[in-house]
Amino acid sequence: MKLVANNIVLKILGLLLLTGAVLKGYELLTTPTANTDIWSNRYFLIFVVEFELSLGIWLLSGLFKRAAWLVTLGCFSLFCCITLYKGLTGAASCGCFGNVHVNPWITLFVIDLPAVLLLMIFRPNLEKHRILNILHWLEPMPKFAVFGIVFLIGLTSVAVSSPVLILNEPETATSTYEVLEPSKWIGKELPILGHIDIANQLKNGNWLAVLYHHDCPDCQKAINQLERLTANFSSNEAFLRIALIEVPPYKVINNDSINKNSPCIIGKLDFTKKWFVTTPVIVLLSNHSVVKVWQENVPIFEELLKYSEKPKESVTFETSLSQNRKGGGFRKG
Repeated sequence: MKLVANNIVLKILGLLLLTGAVLKGYELLTTPTANTDIWSNRYFLIFVVEFELSLGIWLLSGLFKRAAWLVTLGCFSLFCCITLYKGLTGAASCGCFGNVHVNPWITLFVIDLPAVLLLMIFRPNLEKHRILNILHWLEPMPKFAVFGIVFLIGLTSVAVSSPVLILNEPETATSTYEVLEPSKWIGKELPILGHIDIANQLKNGNWLAVLYHHDCPDCQKAINQLERLTANFSSNEAFLRIALIEVPPYKVINNDSINKNSPCIIGKLDFTKKWFVTTPVIVLLSNHSVVKVWQENVPIFEELLKYSEKPKESVTFETSLSQNRKGGGFRKG
C-alpha cells in the first residue's frame, strides 16, 4: 500500500512539474523578462523549465523510483525555501506557473509543503545498510528498451524546447508592453515622460522621480525614506522636488503605499501598456533630462551632490544641496 501511494504521489508531482514547465515556457515565448536578478534572468528561467520538464518525464516513467523520490524530495524542499523567501519579501507571485500568478503563501502551504510531507510519509523501502550504495538507489533496474525510450523522449524534449526558448525571445517593446531599461536612460530625455500624468511638472527644474509598485516592500521603504528627506527641504523646492510615480497595476482601494499627507508630488504611469520594470527606480532629472539612475536603492547625499547639475535659477542645485545638508541632508534610511 505504501509503495502504491509513493508511486501515485510521484506521478502527481510529475504532472505538476510538467504543467509548470509548459506554462513557464509559454511565458518566456510571449512575455519579456526584466533580467535584473536571478528570478527574472531569462537563461536561468530556461534552465528551470528544462529541469522541471526532465524531472516530470522521469517521474511519470516510473524508472529508478528510489532515486526519483530522493531527487523530488530535494527539489520540493528547495521550492519550499524559494516560495517562503518570496512570501516574506512580498512577491505578488511565486512564478511557478508562468503567467498564471499564484500567491507564494498559497503555493507554499497548498503545494510545496504538502508535497514534502507526502514524500516523507510515503517513501520507498530503504535499506539503511545500503543507503550509501549507489546501486541501491537505482534498483530495480529497468529493461534496456524501456530506459532507452524514456531517455530518448527526455533528450528530444530538451533538445527541441531549449533552442526554441533561446532563439525566440520576445521584443522588449511593442504596442501592448514595454521592458523599461533605466540604465540606458542617462543623458537622454526621460523616455516614458509622455506616459506620466504629471509630465508637465517634471519638464522643468530638478526632480527625483521614483517609479514604484504598490505591493513592493522595497518601494515602501524607499518612499518612507524619501518622504522624511523631503521634509528637510520642503521650504526650498527650487533646487529639488520628489515625484512618486506608481507603475500599474494600481492599488485602487486602501492605498497605504503613500501617506495621504506626503510632501512628495504624486503621479502615475499610464496603463496604455504593460510595463516591465523592477522597482524601486529613482531617476534624477534636470529639466526632464536623466542625470543619474538608482535601481532598488535610495541615493545618499554624496551621490546626489556628485551627479548634480547647475540649473538656470540663481540658486544652483549644488549650492542648495550643500545648504540643505546642514539641516539634515540626504542619508541612508
